[in-house]
Amino acid sequence: MEALAPKKLNIYSSFSLSSDDVSTLSLLYAPLIGSDAVMLYFSLESLLERNNLKSETYTHQEILDLFSLTEKSFLKARYQLEGIGLLTTYEAGEELLYVICAPLSPKNFIKDATLGLYLSSKIGKELSDKVYNHFKIEKIDKSRFKNVTKSFEDVYTSVLNEDVGFSKFQYLLGRKPVNNIKLNNNKFNFEAFQKQINLDFLETGITKQFKDQINNLAFVYAFDEVQMANLYNESINRTGLFDYRLLKKKANILYSYLHHMDAPKLITKEEENIESVDLIEYLDNVSPSEILSQIMPDFPPKYLNTIEEIYANIDLPKGVLNCMIIKILKEKSGELPTLAYFKKVSETWISHNIFTTSDAIKYSTTFEAPDAKKSKVTQTKYKAGGFESL
Repeated sequence: MEALAPKKLNIYSSFSLSSDDVSTLSLLYAPLIGSDAVMLYFSLESLLERNNLKSETYTHQEILDLFSLTEKSFLKARYQLEGIGLLTTYEAGEELLYVICAPLSPKNFIKDATLGLYLSSKIGKELSDKVYNHFKIEKIDKSRFKNVTKSFEDVYTSVLNEDVGFSKFQYLLGRKPVNNIKLNNNKFNFEAFQKQINLDFLETGITKQFKDQINNLAFVYAFDEVQMANLYNESINRTGLFDYRLLKKKANILYSYLHHMDAPKLITKEEENIESVDLIEYLDNVSPSEILSQIMPDFPPKYLNTIEEIYANIDLPKGVLNCMIIKILKEKSGELPTLAYFKKVSETWISHNIFTTSDAIKYSTTFEAPDAKKSKVTQTKYKAGGFESL
């Protein structure tokens, strides 16, 4: 991750954060990008002057000191905000501009083919339904009433002159839903996909919206041109026209069949070399289905039961057991041995004082056991049941 240059920076925005925006960021965006990124968003927004939505000139060091951030945590949070469309960064020489972007409305976030899908996958259907219900507004029964509202032309004698600055009123009238996420799916060849589909099914022909829909779904599900073409051909409605809603359903069904998962997961793209702290966090929290699907997508369902037995019967932290499972799966070319086999391996690991996820990673990659001084301390904590503090 690059270092922060000692540049001067200013923060700009074109809107004022509303209470709905705060709820959207806290309940919809935060599960995807994390609390640190959301807090940086709020922190940058707090530095704006209310009268012109512009900040004073700062240095990065002043920002770090003001909000008690490290360079690494600041850059990671900044990149997450940029990637999800909440921050745009401009650079000119020794100056930087941070432009705060408006979040999607709750309705457009939930309807978004990318964000809505990732959120549901991240927090689960039951919890996502609760979050969605939080934003639902109960519809009013207007069947007995007649709409007598005056139209614009009924009240005013002239239309609003866009030259005067119509954009200034966009926030009050309701911001147009703009998806600031940029998915540069360079691996997907749209032209190759186009050659394999029947364009007669497209009522409006090839449009930018259609291209974006195809590219985005291909990116989210990691489908190739042939898979997307087959899905397109299966997404023709009863009127004989392509239906994007059918395409989304078909894509989700195919992904579930191929990977035994309800939906793909959203992860942050870090540097090419995964840092140990990230790997430790992954091993401590990864689920059995994720482990198996990454190593062998078509794993037998009974493997999940075996891993649950390993968790229940071997007295080692989950991160250590996950590291052991991955190592053995690779050694056995995808075959998962019995619980008895894992018990024997665990005895060997315990004899080498492998009691933490960090030690398990080092042992699995270098076969070096922890140093003696550290092992004594760790073993004491392990016997005391102190996994949480390790």
